[in-house]
Amino acid sequence: MRKRLAAVLLAPLLTLPAAALADTSLGVRAGTLGGGVELSHAFGPHTGVRVNVDAYNRTQSRTEDNIQYDAKLKLQTTSLSLDLFPFANNFRITAGAIVNGNKLTMHGQPTGGTFVINGNTYNATEIGSLDAKVDFNRSVPYFGIGYGRPINSGLSLIFDLGVLFQGSPKSHIDVTCGTTAQCAQIQSDAAAEQARLDDSLHNFKYYPVISLGLAYTF
Repeated sequence: MRKRLAAVLLAPLLTLPAAALADTSLGVRAGTLGGGVELSHAFGPHTGVRVNVDAYNRTQSRTEDNIQYDAKLKLQTTSLSLDLFPFANNFRITAGAIVNGNKLTMHGQPTGGTFVINGNTYNATEIGSLDAKVDFNRSVPYFGIGYGRPINSGLSLIFDLGVLFQGSPKSHIDVTCGTTAQCAQIQSDAAAEQARLDDSLHNFKYYPVISLGLAYTF
């Protein structure tokens, strides 16, 4: 009688596919969001959840209109994603929410003693400082596809391809006046430059996400 009862209780487990042995994995990855870590858990053959933290910093100098811009790009994102495995294998469809801390800041200084702002030339003494920054929406959705699921123990490949719907970035150009009586004109030119920059940033409201890494399932 006991053997029959045990067989009845264990039969559903024995008939489930091997993929149902869900587990947790920890991985590292690199891609267009920078480098980061990934914590993933599969609840069964068709669903799972992941948490990703990615970051990247880069500084670069560029000269334009007699102004040298020292730029710093900061990528910093944290995401919570729901994974769906429609075929009960490693292929996944992902939807999630991302806390977007990406930011670009720039500091401008003249290379030849003059600033050119909105086509108008100003002496370096007329400009106290010239700074700009580009911000993105703080909370944004993500959708994509990928490969990888924490089922079998050991190392496995993880891959993601998707889109971050970050909206149109917003810029801000801050110019302080030095020893000049043209402060109002300088501020007006800075506002015109900012408007043009905002128009050019509309193309970046969709950010491609590509990442590749390795995960270890416990």
